[in-house]
Amino acid sequence: MKPLRNLLVNIIVNGAVLYAIVNYVPELGFKIQTIYKDTYIIFGILGIVFRLINSVLKSVLKILTLPVRIITLWLSSILLNIIVLYIFEQTVNYLNLGITVQLGTLVQTLVLSVILSAIYFLIKKII
Repeated sequence: MKPLRNLLVNIIVNGAVLYAIVNYVPELGFKIQTIYKDTYIIFGILGIVFRLINSVLKSVLKILTLPVRIITLWLSSILLNIIVLYIFEQTVNYLNLGITVQLGTLVQTLVLSVILSAIYFLIKKII
C-alpha cells in the first residue's frame, strides 16, 4: 500500500509544483496552453507524464551518463535535468492531449531545472 501512496503523492506534488511555477513564477517562461477548463485535469495529466518521464527515462539516462557525472562531479546532472524537461515538453506536445507545454530560453530552463531539483529534494526528505 505504501508504494501506491508514494506514487499518488508524487503525482500530486508534480502537478502542484508545475501549477505553482506556471502561475506564480511566469519569469521562467514555462507556459501551458490547453483546451480544458479544469485546472485539476491539466496538472493531473502533466503530473502523471512528468512522473513517468522522471522515473523511467531519467533513471536510464542516469545510468548511461554515470561516467560523465563522476568526472564532472555531478555537475552534468543539471544538464540531464534540462534534457528531461525538454523531453517532457516534446512528449506532452506529441501526445496531443489537448495540452501544449512551452519552455522558455535555455537560461530560463536551467533556472527551472535547479528550482525543480531543489523542491523535489526537499519533498523527498519530508516524505
